[in-house]
Amino acid sequence: MLKAVDRPIILCVEDEPTLLRDLCDELREAGYDAMGALDVPSAQRLLDSITPALIVCDVNLPGASGLDFMADLRGREAWSDVPFMLLTALSDREHMLLGKRAGADDYLVKPVDYDILLASIEARLAQMGRVQRNHQAQLQQHADGLLFQWTNVLDKVSQCALVCGPDLGVRFANRAAYSLCGSSSDSPLTIGATGHIGLHPMIARHPDVQAFLNGDAEAVKVDIAGAGATAQSWQVSLLALNERTSMAQPVPHAARVDDQAFVVFLADLNQRHLHNKSALARRFQLTPTEVQVASLLTDGLSKQEMCERMKVSTTTMAFHLRNLFSKTATKRQAELVALLMSVAWNDIALSVPERA
Repeated sequence: MLKAVDRPIILCVEDEPTLLRDLCDELREAGYDAMGALDVPSAQRLLDSITPALIVCDVNLPGASGLDFMADLRGREAWSDVPFMLLTALSDREHMLLGKRAGADDYLVKPVDYDILLASIEARLAQMGRVQRNHQAQLQQHADGLLFQWTNVLDKVSQCALVCGPDLGVRFANRAAYSLCGSSSDSPLTIGATGHIGLHPMIARHPDVQAFLNGDAEAVKVDIAGAGATAQSWQVSLLALNERTSMAQPVPHAARVDDQAFVVFLADLNQRHLHNKSALARRFQLTPTEVQVASLLTDGLSKQEMCERMKVSTTTMAFHLRNLFSKTATKRQAELVALLMSVAWNDIALSVPERA
C-alpha cells in the first residue's frame, strides 16, 4: 500500500458503471487515488482539476472513442507524455496493433485480470519515474553550467546584477550587488546575518514581477520607488537565462524541475538610461537604428514594445536583433543586455575585442 502523500492519481474511463466502480475500488485498495469517468467529455472535465499519473481507458465508448481521447491528449503538450492504457473486449492481433500504433503504452483485454492490471501500472509508473529523474538531472546539470558561465560574465559588470531561481532566491550576486547591500535604508537588496544576499520583499511582491514568474515573457522591468523625498528609486529588470516554461501550465506526471533562472539588473532610475551611444556604435560598428534598439533593450522594453516605439514590424525587429547578437558575439538577450550596460556605463569590463 502506498502512503497517502505518495498516491498517484489514476484516471479510469469506462462506460460500464459496474466495471468502472470495480476498477476504481481495486486501484484504491492498491493505494492509488482513482478517479472515474463514464465517457470522454466527463474525463476531459476532470482533467481541468486533476493531474493523473496514468490513464486507463476503454476503447469502445459512447461518442468519442478511447482512441479519439488518446489522440486528443497526445496532441496537447501538457498531456502528451501521460501513460495511456487501453482496455478492450477485442483481443485479436490487429486491434492490439492498432492501439499500439495509435500511441497506447499498454493494451489489456477484458475481462480485466486485476493482478496484470496492477502490475502493468506499477511497471509503467516506475519506468516514468526513471525517465523523469534522468531528465531532472540533465536539466539541473544544464542550469549549473549556465550559472557557472554567468558568474564570470556578470561579476565584470559595474551595474548591480544577480542570478536568481524561480522563487527569486539569489544563486549569485556580483561585486556591485554586495557593495549596494546596506548602502542606504532604501537599498533594494538585503543581507542576512550569515552574509547571504537577497532581494527586498517589495520586489518579489510587485504584481509585474509575479506575472513574469508565472508567465512566459522573456523580460520585464519595474520601477521601485523608495520612501521619502530624497529616497532613491530603482529600476529592476528581469531577463530569462534559458527557455521559459510557464509555471501556470500543468506539468503532468512529473515533479517541477528547478530549471528556470533569471538575471536581475538593478539600476538607479537617475542613471539607468544608455549614454555614450557614440562609443557603443564605434565599439561594435552599430548602425544608428541598432544603437536605438540597444538603447531600448537596456531600458527594459520587450520586443513588442520596441516594435511599437520604433513603428516597425516584428520581422524588422528580429533582423536588427540578429545583427546586434552577431556584432556583439552574444547569443541570449540577457547576455546582450549585460554587455550593453557594461559599455554604456563606461565600464568596458567584458573582454570583447575592439573592432577595426
